[in-house]
Amino acid sequence: MMVVVILIVVAFFANKWRSNVEFDKITISGNYSLSKQEILSFAKLSEDSVVNIEELNLKTIQDRISKNPEIKKVFVSKVPPSELKIEIIEKRPVALINSENELKLIDEELEVFSFKNYQKIYDLPVVTGYQTGRIQIMDSMKNVNNLKTALFIILNSFRKSKTLYNMISEINIADSSKIIVYSNEKSAQFYFPKYTDKNINDNSYQKELLNTLVKFNAFHIQKAVKENIDYVDLRFNGQVIVKFN
Repeated sequence: MMVVVILIVVAFFANKWRSNVEFDKITISGNYSLSKQEILSFAKLSEDSVVNIEELNLKTIQDRISKNPEIKKVFVSKVPPSELKIEIIEKRPVALINSENELKLIDEELEVFSFKNYQKIYDLPVVTGYQTGRIQIMDSMKNVNNLKTALFIILNSFRKSKTLYNMISEINIADSSKIIVYSNEKSAQFYFPKYTDKNINDNSYQKELLNTLVKFNAFHIQKAVKENIDYVDLRFNGQVIVKFN
């Protein structure tokens, strides 16, 4: 009988001890551009945090981290006996957008987000000529379609080759008759087709833009872009029009 009582007492204190275990390890995964310290700062934690498991509110930590504009999703969990696990999915910018004289990042889902650390601006193409800074409102379908078209060109250039993607420094969508793609080589202008009666969901327009990308790439390969070129017009089938300064 005495042995049973002792075992019960030991089990009680063992469980009580386990419930008061403190975290001795914080594991963060999925972060590429954000550092571990930046994520911990948003979580209001530090690597030497001493926190009781029972007192830790995972939802609060998750909500804090999700406020970082560069994070798409975050998952926070406990891993027994003493590990806090933070899994991050970052937003992946494909371009910069110059909106209302402010540079922001934009991903392939048209989500625009700000950034604080200018050292994190990769060698991304810039989209200019967008007239409204608040894309979420979608108050101008024409404006949004222009932006989607610019991203279509950017994403497909990346899919074809990283070299082709790196040729593009800027895409201006303000002109009503053409899309102006600025090459990294001597900042030459290339005119891509644009229509008032077609949008980027039109398959024929998509094919035309893809063919234009092929011509854009071929021009760079066959002819070094020279300083005295004013523009290269790629909007016509079977020909490329080059205007020199």
